Amino acid sequence: AARKPRYHPAMAYDCVMPAAGASSRMGAWKPLLPWRGASLVEACVGAALGACSRVLLVGGERLAELASLFRGEPRVLVVANPAWELGMLGSLQRALPLVEGGAFFCANADMPLIESADYEALKARYAILEASGAPAAVFAAHGGEAGHPVLVPSSYIAEILLLPPGGRMKSFLSGKPSCLVERGPGVLADLDTPDDYERAARLAP
Repeated sequence: AARKPRYHPAMAYDCVMPAAGASSRMGAWKPLLPWRGASLVEACVGAALGACSRVLLVGGERLAELASLFRGEPRVLVVANPAWELGMLGSLQRALPLVEGGAFFCANADMPLIESADYEALKARYAILEASGAPAAVFAAHGGEAGHPVLVPSSYIAEILLLPPGGRMKSFLSGKPSCLVERGPGVLADLDTPDDYERAARLAP
């Protein structure tokens, strides 16, 4: 099983994590690829649970396998997206009605170099913005480039649910107030191809 980082109950938000695709560019189903003695998706979920109250894990292509993998973990809710082939936005939209709290994280299930500390850094910045009365989307970034995770005000959910199929969450957020929090290179390292996977494995501590 993946290492389970310490749970921080204060300021804990849900994390929406799509894992519904077929991993066609990787040539193998990414969620079950090995990573540090566990699977890729277990590593990603484990990092999120170190700072989030729950992970809303959206499955599609191999939903039953995801559900089986996290059976017995009460803070992981596996959500079905039957229309997963329409794109990642649809997976987010399936989970958003279940989000609890004033903000939520979005994170990818193929970015195992993201750490619990990255989520915590975004929570700290969001708390400052919220206290000032100007909440905004907060992106983890490296070298000024926005990556994942991103912490999004729940007040945006109604608009996100109305976005058309095939749309992009990042495009929507580009029209909203936002800020970047500089973190390590892992916040940009999504694993789409075998080369990406090998490169990330070399960077992993």
